[in-house]
Parts: sequence; structure tokens; C-alpha cells
Amino acid sequence: MVVFLILLFVILILAAVLYYFFSVAFVKLNVGNPDNLDDPINKPLEKYKDAISKGLKYITETEHEWVYTVSEDGLRLAARYFPNNSDKTVILFHGYRSSAARDFSCAVEMYMKFGFNVLLCDQRSHGRSEGRLITFGVKESRDVLVWIEFVSGHYGTEKILLGGMSMGATTVLLASGLNLPPSVKGIVADCGFSSPIAIIKKVAKQSMKINAAPFIPFLNLYCKMFGKFSIYGADTTKVLKNNKLPILLIHGANDGFVPCEMSKAALEADPDNVRLVLVEGADHGLSYLINKELVEKEINSFLIKNFDFPLNSG
Repeated sequence: MVVFLILLFVILILAAVLYYFFSVAFVKLNVGNPDNLDDPINKPLEKYKDAISKGLKYITETEHEWVYTVSEDGLRLAARYFPNNSDKTVILFHGYRSSAARDFSCAVEMYMKFGFNVLLCDQRSHGRSEGRLITFGVKESRDVLVWIEFVSGHYGTEKILLGGMSMGATTVLLASGLNLPPSVKGIVADCGFSSPIAIIKKVAKQSMKINAAPFIPFLNLYCKMFGKFSIYGADTTKVLKNNKLPILLIHGANDGFVPCEMSKAALEADPDNVRLVLVEGADHGLSYLINKELVEKEINSFLIKNFDFPLNSG
């Protein structure tokens, strides 16, 4: 009896510890305000504060409206729509525990200059969108379909470009494996990770000095129990083996969070349709801020080559 009680106690302690790690990784937390550049979470971006502030000001002052739709599992999703009198729209998805405005503070103006309407989405469990769990692109990739349907139905968009940063990049790359409509013409993905499992293992090893591999099945069990999703099988390198869309990958060569090797693996999975641009000296999500000229040039060339979308600087 004593042995049984001890074993039960150990199991309960282990379950509690694993739930703690599940909560840290997957549950929506109040970690600060990404759009407040004076918030401590933005300290690593201090060097780029002026450029980001200018972009946030552009987003705030440029004509737009908040729009809403509902996910397949019943969550109210929010986005800002910036009209540009165009038949083409870019739909943008931000990163993990970040914000759409901060991640695309400079990109919104760029895409407007390129002649796009812009839909700037708050991912589930972020900003004005509902949700308790962040699913590392698994359910978020299904939300991409909902937003595509929304844009097509409400604005009659004929050509759609998908864009993502960090987890948002993984989101749109995973969505490429879904039944996307012909209106989706391509993807621009910046510093995405290969899979939820890959990034969890990487962060656990780097930040906690532990091997997360033995715990992945238990974390996945919690994902199924509390979120009705699985982190197994959500792998961009596998999805891209059957990809037909033109894809531009951008990745900072000095990325200390998502290794650029993950984008290199995506390129290897589909070299016929994928182009990878490595930005020297850029850490995670900073490629545009480090080398604006190169990134804009590559995106413009990508659009001209694949969709005849030349830069509209007027």
C-alpha cells in the first residue's frame, strides 16, 4: 500500500510538472504589451525603436477598419483591414506571443506601396482574437482558410498573398498543405520553425538545458485533452514536399531563436518552388530592419516573377 501511494504521489507530481510546462508553452499568458515599445519585453528591440515606432504610427493613422470572423472551432477572430483599391490582398500572420502591429510595423506600408490591400490578423489567443491556447500553427493554419474565405467573400479579392513572421510563417507554410483556393498565388514566410516539436526541443535545450524528447508524448496528451489538437504531423518540411505554390523564405543568418537551418530544410523539401534569402547580421524577425533594401528587393522580384505584381511606388 505504501509503495502504491508513493508511486501515485510521484505520478501526480510528474503530471503537475508536465502541466506546468504545457501551460508555459501553450496557454495564453499576460506577458506584457508587444505594441508598447517601452514595455520590458521589447528591450531587445531598443536599437530599432524609431523604425518600429514609425511603422506603428503608420498603421494607426492609415485608413483601416477592424473586421471579425469565426474560426472552425467557434472562436471570434479579429483583424485590421487596410483598403488600397486593389484586386490583390496580402493576409499577414504574426508570431508567438507577439502582435500583428509590432511584427509587421514596417511591412504594412511596404505592401501598401506594392499595391496590396492588407489584412493584418490577430492570431487566436492574441490581441482582440479569442482563444486560450496557442497551438504553434496547428489550428492557426486552419484559421488561414477562414480569413481567405472572409477576404474573398467581403472584398471580392481575386489574388491573395499569404505572409507570416515566426510562428505566423509556420502557420502559412502549414496552410499550404490544405485545400487552398486558386486565388492564393503565393507565400512569403519570414523565420518560421519547422514544427512545434522541433522548436519546443530547441528552446528546452537552449533555455532550460534539458532534453524535451521524452516529454513530447505527454505534452501532446495535454494538447489533445485540453485543446483537441496534436503537435505530431505538423511539419513544414513534410507539407512542402507536395507544395505547388511559389514560396519566398526570408531568414536572419544570425537567428538565435529559430535556427536558419529550419528554413534551409524547407528549401530542401521543395527546391523547385521555394526560394530562400538569408539576411546577414539579422537575428530573429529582424531581417527587414537590418536590410530593408534587400528584403524589399527580394519580395518585389518574387512578386514580379510569379504574379506580375511590380512595385507601385506612386
